[in-house]
Amino acid sequence: MTTFHLVILKCPACAALMTQYDLMSYTVHDSTSYSDGKCDSGAPSSKLICICPECTKPFWKEDGRYQDEPDHQQADQLPGAMDMYDLPWRFDDDNEEKRIGFYQDLLKDGFADGDKKEEYVRTMIWWAINDLVRNICSWTQARNIRQFKAITRHRRKFKALYKQYHSLFIENLDRMIFLFIKNGDPDLLFLAEMYREKGDFKKAREIYDKVEDPHLKFYRTLDGLIRKKVKKVVQL
Repeated sequence: MTTFHLVILKCPACAALMTQYDLMSYTVHDSTSYSDGKCDSGAPSSKLICICPECTKPFWKEDGRYQDEPDHQQADQLPGAMDMYDLPWRFDDDNEEKRIGFYQDLLKDGFADGDKKEEYVRTMIWWAINDLVRNICSWTQARNIRQFKAITRHRRKFKALYKQYHSLFIENLDRMIFLFIKNGDPDLLFLAEMYREKGDFKKAREIYDKVEDPHLKFYRTLDGLIRKKVKKVVQL
């Protein structure tokens, strides 16, 4: 059963009030997880980054927390906080590129004022670039020649985009690796995965071999990916 706790947020930029929810618990029956840590579980998003419905500026949810125990009658009169998926470009043909640009702009503007916040935004960039090939259409989905041609165009487009963002992808992973090591006691499998996706298989193997619990499914999967020198994100 999914449960929420209502809170009121105050925009740090314009002081507008809005409602949001803290996710208290949820039940997931089916989920799809990936080697980069993303999980499409069907669970509601935690929405760490909110967007003000008045001034449309982004802010960290914790920075805007105003009332943890709001008056529900008052809350009923307030708009809900927005997130990136409420922005007008979400249905544009190039929404994938705009999503990556959204997070890039947050970093350029100094929005991530702290290692953990920067780590979060950079994880969103990592996932957004991987999304270009994560859900790419398979030729087996084609039922006729017209669909086969459409899928071919789709695959070409997104593979080209993925290559276009290669430099940013590597630069972003380099910074994430630095932050993981700097903050100490990193998840070694996750760190090995970052090196694998960078294409540094020697370093990925070196870190992988330090993992003490070999019973995780991802442990066995990662071993095969490193041995075969596979760089791209995979579904677990």
